[in-house]
Amino acid sequence: MALKVYNTLTRELEDFVPIQGKKVNMYVCGPTVYDHCHLGHARSYVSFDVIRRYLIYRGYDVNYTSNITDVDDKVINRAKETEEDPFVLSRKFTESFIEDMETLAVLPPDTQPKVTEHIPEIIETVGTLIENGTAYVTPKGNVYYDLTTSEDKIGILSHQTAEGLLEGSGNRVEVEDDKRYQLDFVLWKSATEGEPGWNSPWGWGRPGWHIECSVMSMKYGSGQLDIHGGGMDLIFPHHEAEIHQSESCSGKHPFSKYWMHNGFLTIDKEKMSKSLGNFFTIKEVLSKFPSGTIRFFIVYTHYRSTIDFSEDNLEEAGRARQRLLNTILNVKHALKEAHEDGNDCGLTELITGAREAFVNSMDDDFNTREAVGNLFVFSRKVNSIVSGEKPGSVALEDVLRFYSEINEVLGIFTEDEGPASEDMPDGLSEEDIMEMIELREKARAEKDWAKSDAIRDELKDKGIVIEDGKDGVRWKRAEK
Repeated sequence: MALKVYNTLTRELEDFVPIQGKKVNMYVCGPTVYDHCHLGHARSYVSFDVIRRYLIYRGYDVNYTSNITDVDDKVINRAKETEEDPFVLSRKFTESFIEDMETLAVLPPDTQPKVTEHIPEIIETVGTLIENGTAYVTPKGNVYYDLTTSEDKIGILSHQTAEGLLEGSGNRVEVEDDKRYQLDFVLWKSATEGEPGWNSPWGWGRPGWHIECSVMSMKYGSGQLDIHGGGMDLIFPHHEAEIHQSESCSGKHPFSKYWMHNGFLTIDKEKMSKSLGNFFTIKEVLSKFPSGTIRFFIVYTHYRSTIDFSEDNLEEAGRARQRLLNTILNVKHALKEAHEDGNDCGLTELITGAREAFVNSMDDDFNTREAVGNLFVFSRKVNSIVSGEKPGSVALEDVLRFYSEINEVLGIFTEDEGPASEDMPDGLSEEDIMEMIELREKARAEKDWAKSDAIRDELKDKGIVIEDGKDGVRWKRAEK
C-alpha cells in the first residue's frame, strides 16, 4: 500500500511522491512567542511530530523546518502591557515553548529559524517582489503584495471566491487605509517611533507576518516544499499569502506540493478562547497531568479531526495508555523467568501481523486513531499468551522491541514528566511499589500476616493489584 496524504490544496487523498525521490522538505509554521503556548499548539506540534517520525520510519530523508515568530504586533503589544523589552519577552517565551515541546517528547526541528535573525533575507525578498511588479510601496512606508497580479490564485487553498473571502475575512485581514485592495496583505510594515524595527529601503519598519514563512521555508526547504503544515486556522490568510508571494518570488510552482492541516481543539466542546475563560496553556495542563497522558490524548485522535479537551477525556486517555504500559510490564516480568530456548507461542506471527496493521493504518493519511486501536488488540493477545503460556525469552524480547519500534513513531511510551495521575497513582513510582512488595514479602516470610495484608490493601487503595503465583509476585496498575 502506498502512503497517502490528504492534500488541502486538492481536497483529495493523494499518493505521497516527494519532488526529489526520498528527500522530503517539510515546513510547519511555528508559534508567535508572546505568551506561554496553549493546548492548540500542543495539538499541532505533536501531530506533525508523529507525521515527521513516520516518514523517517518509512525510509524518507526528512528535512524539517519550523520557525519562531519573535517580532510581531502581538509581541510588541504584550511587551507594552508588561513594560518589558520586546526582545527579552520573546526570548523568554521562546525558551518556554522549547521546554514544553521537550516535555511532550516533540523532536526539535532540523532548523528552527527566528524572524529577527533573517531580516536581511526578508528585505531582499520584499525588494524582489517590488521589482517584479507584484508588490507596491505606499507613502506611509508600508509594502503590500498586489493580489491583482495573481488573481487566479485567490482562494486557491481555502476554496473560496474573492467575494466570499471579503465577506468572511473579519479580523483576519489587516484593515489599513493605504491598501489598493482590501485583500492585499502587508509585506513590510512601517514602525512608529519607539517600536522595534530595522532600516530598509522603504524606511524604518518590520516584516509582515506572512513574508517570514516564505523567506525561511524557501531558504531551508530548497525553494520548494513537499509538505507545508499548520493548523486549519492558518489556511486563510496566512498560507494563501505564502503561496502568492513565494511563487511570485521564486517562479517555482507549486510552492508546496502537499498542504496538511491539523484539526481544531475545543474545550468541553466549545472553541478555546480567553474571552470564554476556557483557555489553557500547556504548562497549566502539565501541572495536573503527566506529559505521556497529554501526548497519548493527542495521538489517539486523527490529526485532521477535532479533538475535545476536558479533564474527563484526559483521565480516560491516561487509563487507556496505562493498559498498554501494563502489557509492557507484564512482558518484562515474564522475561525474568523465561528460557532462551522456550517456545515462541505464536508471538512472532502476532508481531508480524501487528506491524503490517500499523503500517497500513499510518499509510492511510497517518491514521493514528486506527493505529493505536490496533495496538490495543495486539496487547490483549500478548497478555493472553503471557498469562497462559511460557514464551521463550527471544520471543518476549521481540515483543518489547516492537513496542519500542512503535514508540519511535508515536512517542507514547516515553518517560512521563509532570504530576502524579492515573499513570502514577497517588505518586507511587515503580521503585515505591517494588519497595512495598519487598516489605510485604518480608512480612510473609516472618508469618506476619496482618502486616502482609495491610500492605496489600494499601497498594490496592493506590490502584496497584498484587498477584501471587508460583513464579513469584506480579503487580499491575488497576484499570479504572
